Formats: sequence, C-alpha cells, structure tokens
Amino acid sequence: MYLHIPRGHGITLTALLFGSALHLSAQTPKKTAPLPEVVITATKTETERWRTASSITVIDRKEIEEKQFRMLPDALSQVPGLVMTDNGSPGTLAGVFMRGNRTQQTAFLVNGRPIPANAAGSFNPESMGLDNIERIEVLRGPAASLYGGKTIGGVINIITRTGKGLAKPEHSLFFEAGSYGTFREGAASRGAIGAFDWSIDLTRSDIQGQRINSQFQHSAASGTFGYQAAESLRFDLDWRFYNAEVGVPGANVGFGGNDPNDHLLTEFWSISPRLVWQPNDQWNHTLSYQFGNFRQVAQNFTFTPNNRITSRNHFWEYQTVFKATEKWELIFGASVQDLSFSRFNNALRRYDIDQAETNWAAFVQSKIELLPGWNIITGLRHDSYSDFSDATTWRAASSWQIPGIQTVLHGNYGTAFSPPTIQDREPALFGTTLLTQPERSQGYEFGIEQPIPAANARIAATWFHNDLTDTFEFVGGRTRPVGKARREGLEVSADWQPCERFGFNASYTYLESDNLSQGTRLVRQPRHMITAAFTLRPHDKVTLSLSGSYVIDREDFDAVTFARRDAEDYMLARLTANWQVHPRLDLFARIENLFGDNYEVVSGFPAFDTGAYAGFKLRF
Repeated sequence: MYLHIPRGHGITLTALLFGSALHLSAQTPKKTAPLPEVVITATKTETERWRTASSITVIDRKEIEEKQFRMLPDALSQVPGLVMTDNGSPGTLAGVFMRGNRTQQTAFLVNGRPIPANAAGSFNPESMGLDNIERIEVLRGPAASLYGGKTIGGVINIITRTGKGLAKPEHSLFFEAGSYGTFREGAASRGAIGAFDWSIDLTRSDIQGQRINSQFQHSAASGTFGYQAAESLRFDLDWRFYNAEVGVPGANVGFGGNDPNDHLLTEFWSISPRLVWQPNDQWNHTLSYQFGNFRQVAQNFTFTPNNRITSRNHFWEYQTVFKATEKWELIFGASVQDLSFSRFNNALRRYDIDQAETNWAAFVQSKIELLPGWNIITGLRHDSYSDFSDATTWRAASSWQIPGIQTVLHGNYGTAFSPPTIQDREPALFGTTLLTQPERSQGYEFGIEQPIPAANARIAATWFHNDLTDTFEFVGGRTRPVGKARREGLEVSADWQPCERFGFNASYTYLESDNLSQGTRLVRQPRHMITAAFTLRPHDKVTLSLSGSYVIDREDFDAVTFARRDAEDYMLARLTANWQVHPRLDLFARIENLFGDNYEVVSGFPAFDTGAYAGFKLRF
C-alpha cells in the first residue's frame, strides 16, 4: 500500500491541529506543576534532572506510545543535538551523531550495563525495539569519568520495564499492518507475585520494502525477572535476544545500485544478573555481570567476502553508594570488561581476524549540595587497556537554582576518550594500522533553564564546545586519520503544556563540526536542526500527535566519486492517533514521512516515501 500526501495538505493539517489546540487550551483549566523529573544516567543514582548539571533528554513510556516509536532510531531522531543516519531502508546500519560525534564515540547501555558492539564499535540501534522499554535517557557531553571509553559524544541508557509493584499482572497482544508490506505482532506480560516479579515481551516485524532488496524481518524477545529475597536484598536478571535479516540494496547510483543479492543477518543475545544490597539508608552495594554475544553474517557483497563476524562481551562491575550526610553522596566503583572479535572468511576458509582486549577501571564520584540549590559534582576514573595506553578522565560540574525565580544555571567540564574499534584498525575491514592512539577530547558546556510555572512551560539554552585530538573519519571508502577536530554549538529548547488537552515542545541545534587539520567540515553533521512536536487530546480517550525534524546545511561524500558535496536538506514528520475504545482495547494509526519528502540521509540511499500504518492492542 502506497500513500502520498501533497505538501499543501500536510501544512493545512498542521494548521488545523494547532488551531484546535489553542481553542482547547483557552477552555480547559491549567494542570498543576509536575513533580521534578528524576534521572539516573548522569550520576548513576536517582537525581533530579536539574541537579545533574548535564544536558539530558528523557523519552518516557508515555511519549513512546503516543508517538508510536517502534525502533530506537525513531525515538532518538527527536533528541536535540542528535542526528540519526541510515541507508534508507528499515534495519540498515544506523549511525548516531551526538553533537557531531560518531556512533562509536557514544556509549550504549541497557539498565546501566554496556552491551557488546559490532565490528564498527556500536550496538546496532536499528534492531532495538521499544516494546519493553520504560524510558530512554540520552546524556549529551563527556561522561568518561563514570562510564569510561566511547563517551566523547555521551551516553544512551535504555531502561527496561519491570513488573515490580504492580497490584495485579498485566498482559497484552498487538497487531499492526501498513505500507510496504509491513506486519508487526507481539505479546507482553508484566506482574508480581509475592517476592517475584517479571516483565516479558515477544515481537515480530516483517517489511517487504519499497526498493529492490529492501526487506526487513525482525524477531525479538526480552525481559526481566526480579526476586526480593529480603527487605535489603534484591536480585534481578535482564535477558534479551533478537534476530534480524536485512536486504541491503546498495547505493541508488553507479555500480551495484539496487543490488538484489546483498544480504545481512544479525543476531544478538545477552544475559545480565544484578544483586543489590542496601543494609541501611546510608549505604548501597550493587554487583552486576553481563554476557553478550553479537553475530553478523554478510552474503553476496561485491566488495566484501562472505563472512561471519562474532563479538563477545564479559562485563563485571561493583558499585557502592555512601551517603556521608543528607546532602553529600559518594560513589565508588570498579569494573572489568573483556571483549573478543573474530571473523571467519568464507573465501579463505579460515579466521582472518581474531582479537581480544581487556579493560580494567576504577572510579569515584562526589555529589554535594553545598548550599540550598547549589550543587557540585566531581568525578575521577582511571582505565587500563590491554591494547592501548591508560587513560585518566575527570569531570567537574555545578548547577544553581536561583531562589524565587527558579532559574537554573549549570556548567560542566569533562575529559573523555574513545579507542579505535576493530573496524577502524583492520585493513581487511577498510580500516588502517595508522590508528595507534585513542581519540581524546576536552569538552565543556554552559547553560540556563527557566521554568515558567504560570504557563506550565520551560525554556532552556546550552552552549557546548569539544576539542578532539587523534581523531579520524571514514573518507573515500576507508578510515583515515584526521588529527585535530572541534565541535561546538548551541542547543535551545522549549516545552509548553497550558492544559491537559494540549502540549508542545521544540528544539533548535546549531553545530559547527570541523576538521582543524585540513580546514574542512566533518560530513553528515548538519549545521542546523529543528525538532518540534504537538500533542492534542480532543477527548479523554483520544490522543493526536504531530512531530518532526528538519535537517539543514550538511555535507556528504558522493556515492560514486566519493567527492565531498553539499547534501540536500530534508524534513521528516509523523502524524499519530491513539484511541482507547475500551479499557482493554486500543486502536492506533500513524503516517510516516507525512509530507512526502524525497530525501537521502546518506548519499545514494533514498529513504521510503510516505507510509500509513494501523493496528490494535488488546489488554487482559
């Protein structure tokens, strides 16, 4: 099924939605101010967001459902300062550019535990479904003092759902169908019985695709099991699995365009137990382990032999939180991570890549409220690598909420580093042996945030700057050293919810991302990005949402000549509708690429046209 909506009709629809919202806001009483938002990722403990002195965006379960985000890139595309890239089709390798930093410079966590990376140094975000996700916390800026390497850009922490605290079990089934031969179905169960709780989710997605060889099949299962052994002792187990088969049609120009044969299979599974012991209100101990296995099979690629790549991850971490006083909290921790990579080359009939590396680390953090509203956070971490030189990183940050007017001023300085991945170092994977040092950075930011309680609104602005050394980029089909780079810019955001029936948020990001060694801009990093979202509730049981992003002024490499060129601006919008027909039945529908923009996030790889989707969810 194909659907095209002319641009003029889309703009008319937007105007009607906004006009209806203003009418409702004038008639509905304003709601009371919400409770302070609490986050975990910035300090590793539950902390009010404004006290962290960090730039952090939270995508909660309510937003995931209202905007019908299905996969992780759908949700991340709405985050200020973050640009998602892919090769045009669902399931193709997605890149994450956080404040201009590449995917492998951003850490991906599930419930605070790192997950095994592919050869490119990233967990495949395009294969992470959101059906069993409670919230996503996106921390922008250096975070190495807590999380170590691969944090020059920041941290994306995916927090899963649990059944803990539910009065009675909840079960659900859903089905969805739509354009390009799309079918999705799944089942979920959450609940608690006595000291035991659980959350389980099973999903299946099938997309035929729009181009030749752009199909996507995805099966996933995930869950958590918890056991409250005593009032002070809890055990939980996180597990997950996915299998994805992806057609990779190639660039839509030159040799290999619309290739009918290139095929990629990825498979991931992990298991992660955690033990939490809190003997008293002042002291908390956490012991975690994670084992993950990632497998990738490439077939029929012109420039790459048929091969199987496997990466395995063992991760242990001990952390203790000590509250010295009511206003002063200390965290101590130590971790060890063992990574291994191998590739079996079918053409050679042997393993041509077989590497392993180990990382030992210790860290400490202090979080104190010196005076009412004035918070100071400092952190220090030392990492020892088997294959790279040691790294010591630190962070100093402060936030101050001015009494009376509630204005929040915050500043943050931190150092970070990112070791080159196996793909960066291996010539067989288009890497280079010239990369012998990890990338290092020094970054800082200053910001202001102003709540407006009378209008239930908030405005914020943050200026950031990051200097990198020993950095590199993928140019002309190969990884090449860059040397020095600079990334700096401004993030501005606003939220407004004048009443229960209407909400609005928007952001603007200005970014300068430059190769200082050669005097050029770094590719696929737009100078301007705008995001916006309207939410309208014309009825207690009906929610409408219009959201989108506009990416302006960027450069890319030509898909045929690899010459640097200007890339076309593009605008993405999605319209969603949710209707709770019955306490046990929801109906939903959405339109993606609402205005029918013909665009390419990556040169030579056109994205899908407008698509429409609808389905139902049954609870029992």
